[in-house]
Amino acid sequence: MNNTWNIRVADDRVVDGRKVIRYAHDSLPQWGYAQPQTDWFNLLPPAKPGPQAPLCVVLHSAGGTGDEALPSICNPHDRGFYGDDTYYVLCLDCATNQKQDWWWGGEEIARNSTACNNQLCPTELRVLATIEWALRSFDIDRERVYLNGISMGGSGSLGIGLIRGDLFAAISVVVPAHVDHMKHRTANGKFPDPPPLFDISSQLDDWALGQEELLAFCRDNKYALTFAWGPFGHTADVNAANPAVYEFPWLTIRKNEAYPVFTHATTDHRYPGFHNCTDPDQDGQINGYFRWKNIEDTAAAFTMELRLVRQDELRRSIETPRESVADVTLRRVQKFVVAPQAEYPWRLMSGEKVLQSGNVTADAHGVLTIPAVKITEAPACLKIVRN
Repeated sequence: MNNTWNIRVADDRVVDGRKVIRYAHDSLPQWGYAQPQTDWFNLLPPAKPGPQAPLCVVLHSAGGTGDEALPSICNPHDRGFYGDDTYYVLCLDCATNQKQDWWWGGEEIARNSTACNNQLCPTELRVLATIEWALRSFDIDRERVYLNGISMGGSGSLGIGLIRGDLFAAISVVVPAHVDHMKHRTANGKFPDPPPLFDISSQLDDWALGQEELLAFCRDNKYALTFAWGPFGHTADVNAANPAVYEFPWLTIRKNEAYPVFTHATTDHRYPGFHNCTDPDQDGQINGYFRWKNIEDTAAAFTMELRLVRQDELRRSIETPRESVADVTLRRVQKFVVAPQAEYPWRLMSGEKVLQSGNVTADAHGVLTIPAVKITEAPACLKIVRN
């Protein structure tokens, strides 16, 4: 076990039957803190251990510490924000050294934006180093590392996580507070395909300023965003959000598998905007009804099953659509290499029946977007082959 930062067990306890180990550690010089500091984090081993367990990384809110999520982790709610008892859970802390670490490095970026343009700030480096320590120290599946944050932790998760599609399989944020951290880190556009993002917010939340910018950023760049909102404000009542998003099985997404990005879907609602309580769609979602499964990803062909979620799959019943038409962009394709500006034939198949077909040209970055794909409750396979 790598102990170069003098990582030591500070506490070992059981919370609602779940073991919680608190580690303390000193800072490393290469992180760049102006003064050395001591930090801590909680690590919860799986209650039901198995080989290659997934890891959920948690960033707390401005009102909490690294202990904030323990009640929900150890006595889980229905959504499973933090995985189940087969997961490792890593709860980091940025409250102990607020002057240096607050807003998960966002305040340091604001203070020294030029210096932080081309390098990560100390807090971001500490967070990533702690995750790497956990990955090296325990039997964790590197393809199933998830990032989760609420409020200030949601802001940090956007800033730290969206540019690290090479590390995180998916990201979930709840009532994220502002998007400045994300805007700074994604400004130059030079990063791997981002992890799929799942966002539950509220247009009546005083901290929700900038959600429109996040929506536009993902839409314009064809990045995967599943979004739900409602008039619940900055509260814990996010379970009132559309269940197709709230219950989305985001923890099944793997980093070593392709995923689809849906844009311009006919089933999308229209986000009313910050503090708008008069426009339609005060409760709504974007991309929440879509589900997918990877079928084939080889040098010769790529196939992905697409469908809409069914009512009987959701614990909280709502009326779900029977059909949606959306543009589908493929991200994180593994073996099927797409050449920039090359043309590829595609088909949407139900068994042997061709539902749609055509040819599509990759963009200058080798990204394929298939326009106006008709997706229904009945699974259909989108297949792309080489000419």
